[in-house]
Amino acid sequence: MGKRKITSLVLAGVVALAVSIVSFLPLADKERLHSKGRLHSWGHLAVFLVVGFVAARTVNSFWARTAVFTGAILFGFAIEVGEHLAFRGALEWKDVLVDALGVIAGTLLAIVSTPRRADSPSG
Repeated sequence: MGKRKITSLVLAGVVALAVSIVSFLPLADKERLHSKGRLHSWGHLAVFLVVGFVAARTVNSFWARTAVFTGAILFGFAIEVGEHLAFRGALEWKDVLVDALGVIAGTLLAIVSTPRRADSPSG
């Protein structure tokens, strides 16, 4: 396994852990971090862009990339469902959508920024 893949795997794990920790902090701590407000959706977009990017950089094949893409989308959805259950608030469908858009953007960015190998069938 190459250095880039190992770095991407570690970064994906760190980002997923950080998202999970911040998502389930007590509401008072979330307010202190200013995780709500006018920049809330932009924060979701940025974080899940990183999630999609690093997840897509961990694999090469179309099917593996499809699997990690699906996993990243499901991760965003699971976080929102988990927050809904933990805090008894409404399910934030806007956050689910913005998370998905971030994953899509990050995955596309990873695809276009990954250099093609000389021995790949399409390049």
